[in-house]
Amino acid sequence: MHLLLALTLLQDLDHDGLDDRLEQQLIERFIPSFMTSADECDVAPAAFVPDSPVPTLAARDGTIYAQAFPAASPDSPDQQVEIHYFHLWSKDCGRRGHELDVEHVSGLVRKERDEWVATFWYAAAHEKTVCEQSSGAHAATLGAEHRGPRVFVSLGKHASFFSQAQCRAGCGGDECGNSRLAVRAVVNIGERGAPLNGAVWTGSNRWPLNEKLASDFAPDLRAKLDRAASTRKIVTMAAPPAGQAPVLAADAALEALIAARQSAGSALRTAGRSVSRFLQRGQR
Repeated sequence: MHLLLALTLLQDLDHDGLDDRLEQQLIERFIPSFMTSADECDVAPAAFVPDSPVPTLAARDGTIYAQAFPAASPDSPDQQVEIHYFHLWSKDCGRRGHELDVEHVSGLVRKERDEWVATFWYAAAHEKTVCEQSSGAHAATLGAEHRGPRVFVSLGKHASFFSQAQCRAGCGGDECGNSRLAVRAVVNIGERGAPLNGAVWTGSNRWPLNEKLASDFAPDLRAKLDRAASTRKIVTMAAPPAGQAPVLAADAALEALIAARQSAGSALRTAGRSVSRFLQRGQR
């Protein structure tokens, strides 16, 4: 009878073993503060039309999508949950821009007695490229044990960073503003094959969202972040995928040259305007 009552009370429409109401409580509690640029080309993270098999823009209104699922950990008896926060954009308008841009931040939280506490955070930045600057940190390092961390989103490219200084470490094209995003809503998208709230577009092959629904916290990453906790450092993952290093290295060099050219061009234009104003004053 008690088992039947428990099963009746459990609401688990995405079939991951976690009550959907608890998922919503956790994703709302730990949502990061997203810092964007005032002149962001794509305005704000987008909302997509529910129940559409392909991602169809509804509005650029600051909607954040989320996923929460049980996180297995053989070295910890505590109940743990991994939470992903997706800031989805209608387009990447940086170099090599494209339609539909999938970016995310994730956290690992555990229940300690009667309270949920974050242990680790991960921010995706140029994943699986030679420009990768994805990073992770112990929650205490970020001051984000009982709430979400501040996340800086790069202009146009939408990579995620835990500091503005870290943002500048990419391939020369990242720039992060400090305007806090007004989040319109945080929407649970469920799991692969079991979407919630009409998020059937998660499985579309028009973007790589489906592959990002897997865990970000492999055991080796957890161990690395634990070791870094005492130094209060953010750990950067910058290794290119196997077999792609030569091609991606050439692309990184090209990125750097373009950035240098743009900087030089800007400096020359500024100098030209200064000389012109000086000459004009001399002619008066």
